[in-house]
Formats: sequence, structure tokens, C-alpha cells
Amino acid sequence: QRNPVGAYGILKGGAWKYVGFLGVAAGFIILSFYSVVAGWAIAYIFKSVSGLLATSDPAALGALFKNFTADPWEPILYHGIFMALTVAVIIGGVNGGIERTSKILMPLLFLLLVVLAVRSLTLPGAVAGLKFYLAPDFSKVTGATLNGALSQAFFSLSLGMGALMTYGSYLSRSVNLIKTTMLITLCDTAVAFLAGLVILPAVFAFSFDPSAGPGLVFITLPAVFAKMPLGIVFAVLFFVLLSIAALTSSVSLLEVVVAYFVDERGWQRRRAATIDGG
Repeated sequence: QRNPVGAYGILKGGAWKYVGFLGVAAGFIILSFYSVVAGWAIAYIFKSVSGLLATSDPAALGALFKNFTADPWEPILYHGIFMALTVAVIIGGVNGGIERTSKILMPLLFLLLVVLAVRSLTLPGAVAGLKFYLAPDFSKVTGATLNGALSQAFFSLSLGMGALMTYGSYLSRSVNLIKTTMLITLCDTAVAFLAGLVILPAVFAFSFDPSAGPGLVFITLPAVFAKMPLGIVFAVLFFVLLSIAALTSSVSLLEVVVAYFVDERGWQRRRAATIDGG
């Protein structure tokens, strides 16, 4: 029932607390770049509404994305907005901030995923994407594939970065940790599976490259939405969904750092959240 540093610090030997410091540092470092990309997602909500993404030309969308990320001020502005939201949730505390926000955002996230998945699956030509997604080709499974899957699982479940230990410290002793862990894993996998149903059938329906990397989200998918009826609506929904998913993750990352300063340094939560998030 402590933050990672405090929890490891009570183990015999004296040096275990440094393992806890690694967890706190990992959360802080990951958040430092994760929040930048999350800021892009918020920016693209506004770009979708304004009609800037209303083109199916990947070259034009690529130029828009390149100019946006190269701008010296615009990405910083949206990064600041995203971090302000994260800090606001953390300041609210475990019950008033994190738990209350999650009870609203997580069902909304799931609802948006279902709506977008249904739209994607009903597009002409979506079956090809569904086959690509669900029909296994075991000839392409290598050690690198396994390593990639494990890396995704570690990142998606926030393993090794102190988040589960920090959240676990707030649980009642009556909570069954094994059942809770299984539920978290199943829900995480279900959401990831739904995300695949949102993206791949739509990408194949309009003959785009499914291996476009980060450009898939900010270049390929806007082009896909531009070809859909009511494409602007679905583009806005998608980037709202992406921002919500990012916010719930950033809260868990920042909470690890804040919990350390509150528990071990005696800081007030507001001070810790503002300084660490800033």
C-alpha cells in the first residue's frame, strides 16, 4: 500500500528502493513523449471540425501533418492543453479525480469504439481488412513477432513503470488481486481488438497501406474518413476517442510520480501534480 519506492524500500537489503525509482522514472520519461503525441490527437479534433482534413489525398494530409509537427508553437500549445487536463484530474485525487473521471471516460471510450467499429465493418470492401486482421499467417510469425507482441502487452498494461503498483496501493485488502488482474487484462485486450476493427477494415476498404506506421493515424485515417459519408463526424469521433484513451493513460503515468512525492517527500497533492506535470 505504498508507491513503488516506498513498497520496494521495505524489502530487506536496502537497495531495493532503487528498483522503485526506476518505475517512477520510467513513468515520467514515457509521459514526456506520450503527452506530445496526445497533444497531436487533440489538435486533430479541431482540424477535423474546421475541415482541414476534408481531403482524401495522402500527400496533402502528409504535408499538413509535417507542417503541423514542424511548427514551433502549435504542438506546444496542444501539448500544454493535454497536460493541463491530466494535472486537473490528478489534483482531484484518487476518488474525486481519477476514479470519477474514469467512470465517465472509459464507458464513453468503449461506446465510441463500438460506433466506429460498426461503421468501419459496414464499408464496401471491409471484408478484405477483416481477413487481414483475423486470418493468421503462421509463416510470418518469428521471434521478432513474439518480441513485438510482448512489448505491446507490457506498454499497454503499463508493466514495469510503477502504475499497477501505485493503483494497487489504493485498493482495499478485501479486493481479489488475481481476479482484478484477469479483468484488467481481458478489458485491455477487448479494447485493443475493437481498435483493430475500427482501423483495418476501413483502411482496406479504401485501398490504403495498413503498415503506414504512425502516419496511419494522422495521415491515412483522415484520408479514409474523407471518403466516408459523414466523414468529418467520424473523424472527430475518432480523435476524441484517441484523446480520451491517451488521457486515461497519462493520468496513470503521472500518478506514479505524484504518489512518490506525496508519500516519500510529504508534498501536497496539488503541488506535486502541478510541478511534476509542468
